[in-house]
Parts: sequence; C-alpha cells; structure tokens
Amino acid sequence: MTRITKTILRYEKVRRAELGVVFVSSQKIKALNKKFLHRDYATDVLAFDLREGGISRDSKARRGELMGDIVISADTAAYNAGIYRTSLEREIILYVIHGILHLLGYDDHRPQDIQRMRKKEQEILIYLGKKTETAVSGKL
Repeated sequence: MTRITKTILRYEKVRRAELGVVFVSSQKIKALNKKFLHRDYATDVLAFDLREGGISRDSKARRGELMGDIVISADTAAYNAGIYRTSLEREIILYVIHGILHLLGYDDHRPQDIQRMRKKEQEILIYLGKKTETAVSGKL
C-alpha cells in the first residue's frame, strides 16, 4: 500500500506528505461519520485534513503539501469488491485515491464536482494500471 500511495502522491505532484491510512469496521466508520460529519450512516472512506487551517482551495502553494488521515471501511471495501466483481486490492486503492483527492481539495457534493472527481479517479487508476478490472465501483 505504501508504494501505491507514494505513486499516487507523486502523480498528483505532492512534494511533502504525512499520510495515515487506517482500516476500520463499518460500525467504527459510522461512528466517525456521525461524530465529525454529523451523518448517521456508514460510509466507505473518510478523509481528515490535519494541516493547520485545513484545505485552502484558493491557495495553489498548499497543493504540493498534504497532511491527513484516510479512514477506510474494510467491511465496505470487501462488500463492494464482491458487488462490482473487482479485487479487494483495487477497491481499496480506489478508496485511497478518493481520500487523497479529498485532502487535495476535490469535493463530491454537486454533480459537476462528482464528475470531476470520478474522472480524476479513473485517470489515476489507469496510471496505476488498475482500470481494466471493472468499471468504477461504489458510490464513494
């Protein structure tokens, strides 16, 4: 996972990064989602920006730096890998990409933001040689 993460960061031109990737149960990610985002449901991945001041979408200078944690629901990854007929490894890589993109300022609340994020996810999956297994999985 470290090699893949470093490759993603390099591809996104992140010069300095402190990144943690944590795997938890669906119950734990639901509790974190409720506590920090006030959403009372389990999700697949959460990203926590740990930089002072958080994400500054207007500052290009901050784009080369990243400090955060990505929390992945191992249960959801395994379930979605089965549903979308992909490997667990590829599903987890997709979640790591998704989390990193959030930490870089990408959003997925509006339709145009979702489209932009999915396009970038696919671009990175192709770069990693992981695109061929299946179409985009999950709702992320």
